[in-house]
Amino acid sequence: MDYNICFAGAAGDGIKEAGVITAKIFSKLGYHSFIYQEYQSLIRGGHNASIVRVSDKKVRTHRYYYDLLICLEDYIYKIHERRVKGEVIYDAKFQCKGLAVPMTEFVREEHEPLIFRNAVAIGVLAFLFGIDFEIVKKTFFDEYRDKAEADIILARDGFEYAKDNFEKIDEVEKIGEEREVYSGNEAVAIGMLKAGLKNYYAYPMTPTSPILHFLVKRDDVIALQAESEISAIMMAIGSAYAGNKAATASSGGGFALMTESISLAGMAEIPIMVVLGQRSAPSTGMATYTAQEDLYFALNPAHGEFPLIVASPFSIEDAFLLSATLLNLSWKYQTPSILLSEKHLLESYETVEFSDIRNEEIEIVRESKGIFKRYEITDSGVSPYAVPPAIVKANSNEHDEFGITTDKAEIAEKMYAKRMRKEEMIEREVRNLEPYFIYGRGEETIVTWGSNFGAVAEVADELGFKVIVIRFLRPLIIPNIKDNSICVECNYKGLLARIIEKEKGILLKKILRWDGRPFTPDELKERIKN
Repeated sequence: MDYNICFAGAAGDGIKEAGVITAKIFSKLGYHSFIYQEYQSLIRGGHNASIVRVSDKKVRTHRYYYDLLICLEDYIYKIHERRVKGEVIYDAKFQCKGLAVPMTEFVREEHEPLIFRNAVAIGVLAFLFGIDFEIVKKTFFDEYRDKAEADIILARDGFEYAKDNFEKIDEVEKIGEEREVYSGNEAVAIGMLKAGLKNYYAYPMTPTSPILHFLVKRDDVIALQAESEISAIMMAIGSAYAGNKAATASSGGGFALMTESISLAGMAEIPIMVVLGQRSAPSTGMATYTAQEDLYFALNPAHGEFPLIVASPFSIEDAFLLSATLLNLSWKYQTPSILLSEKHLLESYETVEFSDIRNEEIEIVRESKGIFKRYEITDSGVSPYAVPPAIVKANSNEHDEFGITTDKAEIAEKMYAKRMRKEEMIEREVRNLEPYFIYGRGEETIVTWGSNFGAVAEVADELGFKVIVIRFLRPLIIPNIKDNSICVECNYKGLLARIIEKEKGILLKKILRWDGRPFTPDELKERIKN
């Protein structure tokens, strides 16, 4: 069982919500799902799409062609027509090919805004797939609680209309226990919470804004919208200086404003975590579309040399795991870390099962007699961590073991070397944290990173490739890769491929995309064959 369903309409039609509700309906029956969200940077109008893939097996990507298109605006159909291989459901207020449903009429009868047409469409979909309406009702109630009444009424109108006018596509039966559906952003937030996050600050910027939206509703963390990205990261540094695990997030433009502060954290050895959600660039680019163009920026985000940890998740489960891991590592080694992801992974949804991960606490000194030797020179480079009310000095200048500013050559040399020694410790630990993930057993290899893995893994299963997914990018630990292997990335030059070629002295075949859209298995398979 494997269906690719697309909801399409304008901004303000509730397209995203329709996709999430649909995925959760199928998840209650035990099915796996994946949702790709595509939208323009508009409040109303334009083109939005939510592509929901549901299957009885694990899926991490959508497909190119649709088994069902639910179209809420007439001009939208022309955008998607070439991708339709199955049925079309559309609002009867306009003319189209397929099954007409009087969505607008039903909504007006209930005196509700037109956004509720998506509920009518979900009711129709439920009938077409033979889903008991009680499942639909429960899903709406679980999502909206006391605000679900209108959705349930209109979904029933759609269900009954379809029952009287259409034939079913399938009879979907319950195959297992209910599964959970989360976005990549939610997974990142939950992972940080599991690792002990106490303070989160951010200025809204696609695609990481939902992390703030998620955390601000929680009672176990202080989440605050700052007035700028500079304020957000400086607040995180201040919270970490005070002894609380803290993080921030942004996209490329906002991250650019954080660079001086990242260097400050490197000098002051303050543990902060930054989530960098890549999107189409340079500058504003296509603000709501995906890319993998910031790799070199993330690896070298600020002036000066200092230890830095950079990792990129390849799935939503991995986003949970790596976000927790990086926050823990930042505190263990008292240095900045960057979770490098992209719009496609962060804003997509998937049925997931999160593994258990613990909050790794470090010893913190909170009292001192006189000024504390915060930057004590040690063999590992890691010094005791002290926070007020202990007397602790930290600033952006080179300093001695007490944090007192210095420009003496012999002290500067020792302190610089102390900080850099932590890189050796970090690399040894990362080697034990699955720095890369190997999938499949084919003779030929595809190398990739980030959310490309979903499409790559599916094609590899079909064509018989082995897949190597690079998770940790700094320190970068690369396995043996054959000359002329394929590297799949969403950028113009093959940024990871170039690093691997230089490190390993090999040449890679590059399959690249830079139009703001992610690879689908259908498209990738054709590119590999060609």
